[in-house]
Amino acid sequence: MFLLTLGVALFTLIHLYPCFAVAHRARLRERLGENRYKGLFSLLVFVAIACIIAGWRSASSLPLYFLPEWGPMTMTVMMPFALILFFSGQGPNHLRRWLVHPQLLGTLLWAVAHLLVNSEARSLVLFGGIGLWALVSMVWISVRDWQRYPRPAANWTGTGISVGAGLAAIALLVFWGHGWLTGIPLH
Repeated sequence: MFLLTLGVALFTLIHLYPCFAVAHRARLRERLGENRYKGLFSLLVFVAIACIIAGWRSASSLPLYFLPEWGPMTMTVMMPFALILFFSGQGPNHLRRWLVHPQLLGTLLWAVAHLLVNSEARSLVLFGGIGLWALVSMVWISVRDWQRYPRPAANWTGTGISVGAGLAAIALLVFWGHGWLTGIPLH
């Protein structure tokens, strides 16, 4: 459980750092250069995800709470929306234009959906931690940048790409990726 908690904490801190330490981040980017900064950020995210995967696989799966009967069906409905929103965070698309933080909102939906079907401590650490990070990030970025930036331009091609990427991700996860990544196949 330590490795999982460490991974989630590292992932959260790495991603909250740009939100809370804007001036320090700018100085670090200037000192390291854009490419080295991105490389360091990516390396730390990779380490965090490796800790999360290894920690998840080694953590106990004893349940902490009773799952609702409607949890699996609700998750099945939520996950396509979560992944479509996640992939709508970049590029010119209508979801990004209409919603303030589609990628973070998709991440929050992903976390809540998984908490509806997983009741063990490792799930609470992983999905609760990542969901809390997404919620804090949405609030903090909205407070910091409210009305600062105009809504991005949108086109239906970009929207189609986002929706297609989300649906392709669902198909990949259901038929292959989820089992490979977590050891829990979905089919």
